[in-house]
Amino acid sequence: MSDDNQNEKEGRVSPLKALSGASRDIRKYTHQIWLAGLGAFARAEEEGSGFFDALVEAGREVERQTKDKTESRVEEIKERVRHHTGETMDKMEKAFDDRFNKALSRLGLPNKREVEELEKRVQELTQALDSVEEKAPPTKRGSRKKGE
Repeated sequence: MSDDNQNEKEGRVSPLKALSGASRDIRKYTHQIWLAGLGAFARAEEEGSGFFDALVEAGREVERQTKDKTESRVEEIKERVRHHTGETMDKMEKAFDDRFNKALSRLGLPNKREVEELEKRVQELTQALDSVEEKAPPTKRGSRKKGE
């Protein structure tokens, strides 16, 4: 007696027969996928280049939308980086100026602010001297010596 007949008599189901139902389902599903592919191919053939052109246009639209979003996002990130970099550069410039001014101070050289104050003071003194000379009586040209 075969094993299948003996298993049937004992009420046991063969593992191969148990799989045959699942295998049929897989075959059916696979066949449906095949038919769907054939249907898509047939439809593309029927609609011809119009269908293809519609797909290309849909692709262009998706690409454009993606590109627009990407470009705006890139610009946003660039702006944030510029802002951050600008702040960093400002801090670096200030630190450089501070150190440079300290070095000038140690050497006994005036910094920009001090030079500007001296220029302003010289202008004030020049104006004061000019106004005093205007009020003074005229003198003989030859009476003043050249270094006085």
